[in-house]
Amino acid sequence: MARFKTGFDDSPRPATGKLVERLVEEFKSDRKSGQPFIYEQTFSSGRVRILVVWDDWKHVPLEGRTSIIHSAVERSDGKECREKIASASGLTVPEASLAGMLPYHVFPALRKSDTVTQDECRDAMLSEGATKLLGPTNIQLRVATQEAADDAVRRLVEKLPKSEEVWVVTRDSMSQEFAYDDDGAVAEI
Repeated sequence: MARFKTGFDDSPRPATGKLVERLVEEFKSDRKSGQPFIYEQTFSSGRVRILVVWDDWKHVPLEGRTSIIHSAVERSDGKECREKIASASGLTVPEASLAGMLPYHVFPALRKSDTVTQDECRDAMLSEGATKLLGPTNIQLRVATQEAADDAVRRLVEKLPKSEEVWVVTRDSMSQEFAYDDDGAVAEI
């Protein structure tokens, strides 16, 4: 097998613009729901892996997404924090779902007797971070863990009282949940 070695560019191309500004605000906020979903994992070495799941990436090439994340981290937390980034990736919700990173699906199962409407459920799901990239009638609320799904359902019920029985959580059967040990090795959960 061919083996390719490359160097590490310690100074990623700086990015500017509206997405950088919005992501800086997100890094500084304490918001519990909605997009973007920001996942940060710190390894024992002190290096950090960042994944930003955000539908606003849809027209941004992968390299541009990485530059935006690096620039936003530096602007929100300083150059030292940016230098600790081992990996920075940006994916849309559908991309992250296809990659198996968002295996939990939260959706309403409405009956005629329910007191909430499909439109109310749709609006509540959008406020939680559901994607519209699959089409206007096919919004999906996808999350990474069972805990995140439970939290989303709790917030949905707060937004739509008497909707406890409406919300369903499923997990993709083909998806695996993965964690990384302190050495960066993949461990299946």
